[in-house]
Amino acid sequence: MTLLNQAQIEQLKEISTHLRQVRQEKSIRLEEIAAQTLIRTGVLQALEEERFEELPEPVFLQGFIRRYGDALGLDGNALSFTLTTNVVRQDSKSDRKNSDNKPNTYIPLVITYILLLIAASAGLLHTLNPRQITSESLTPEVNTQQSMVINR
Repeated sequence: MTLLNQAQIEQLKEISTHLRQVRQEKSIRLEEIAAQTLIRTGVLQALEEERFEELPEPVFLQGFIRRYGDALGLDGNALSFTLTTNVVRQDSKSDRKNSDNKPNTYIPLVITYILLLIAASAGLLHTLNPRQITSESLTPEVNTQQSMVINR
């Protein structure tokens, strides 16, 4: 499992202690919970005995806590949410620290696409534009046409 921060470990200790106490009060064996939740008995034992290094990633652990709590008749979503809150808070703080250290060199792709579209349009107009007719190029043709008309 990935390393948990201190707040997550403390919260996980509280959750696992609460789940174990409720299970023992209801006289439910760990094997029954394992069969009902489809969570391996070894994982449930590791959770209750606070051997957190043997547990899977926090995202899976949240699901296990939710199912375990539901199996005991507790609000599993609320239990898993308390761990989720600590995970999100810690991750968002570290993301802010990392983003502050990085220089902001992001150029939006929209600008690149707009420049590419302008360049392609200019190239297409240049290619498809007919030859510019100037007054100098018309003069000899007009004179030639007038002389042909006069010669008739």
